[in-house]
Amino acid sequence: MLNDSTVGSGTAFTPGRAYWNQRARLGAARDRLLTLSRTVGRPSDLAPYQFAQLVAGCLEFKPDLILELGRGFGNSTCAFTEAANLLGDVTRTRVVSLCKSREWHTLTRPALAPVVGDSWFAPLEALTTDILTFDYRSYLSGAQRVIVFWDAHGFEIAECVLGAILPLLADRAHLVFMHDLSDIRYCPPSLADYGERGMWKGESAGDARLRIGIVDSAVAQAISVIDFSGRNNITLDSADHSFDVDLAQYGGRADQMRELLGDELFALQGHWFWFTLNERPGPYTFPKLKR
Repeated sequence: MLNDSTVGSGTAFTPGRAYWNQRARLGAARDRLLTLSRTVGRPSDLAPYQFAQLVAGCLEFKPDLILELGRGFGNSTCAFTEAANLLGDVTRTRVVSLCKSREWHTLTRPALAPVVGDSWFAPLEALTTDILTFDYRSYLSGAQRVIVFWDAHGFEIAECVLGAILPLLADRAHLVFMHDLSDIRYCPPSLADYGERGMWKGESAGDARLRIGIVDSAVAQAISVIDFSGRNNITLDSADHSFDVDLAQYGGRADQMRELLGDELFALQGHWFWFTLNERPGPYTFPKLKR
């Protein structure tokens, strides 16, 4: 069971507070963060402002393990590895990245190496593997503060995250970040229109989208995590809402950050959600994982 101080370390975190508290470090690293994002060269996968938001979240929470589920070309992999290097000896953060794709090894790492040097990759273990059959118990052993970046899609992946990984994290400080989910409270009204799109029928990352609760998304994990958070009485909320409450409504903070970081690294939009079981003590309920 978590003690009070551990629970507090999870619930005190919000993306907006992290963005604000880490603004000086982001500002000092501004040129480097932009260089890293541009070197990966996939802004449609992860915008530079999202790159900076993820780095800020890591610097604020100080995880000793970052578990990335889904890598693709490695935008977020790059952000997490940079955060681990910035944290340095403070936490000796490990980054464990899981994905079946090989673009990180064949394209992205070779492009980054001349920019960052070989030692920069030391915190990272980028594995080409099946997320569904990975040995999470071994890799989570000894970790006390964990960030999970849940970017792989599909109901089977959701069942693995919620039924296999979360039970292992319930008794330690953790955060779960989820990409590809937007908050309808901060979306333009035009996004509500079907336009030429049909109904969402379960395909992940397709053209059709679904709206459920405050979530607008095209990925199956949206349904799974809404179900999970409801059953466990925990808050599922967006980075966008935190940026509004902690920055936009807070006496000029947004203007200060925009001046410091520029429009590429600062935005009041995030298009990602987060949650933690640390919000309340257990017991919790988890779906049964069916291989």
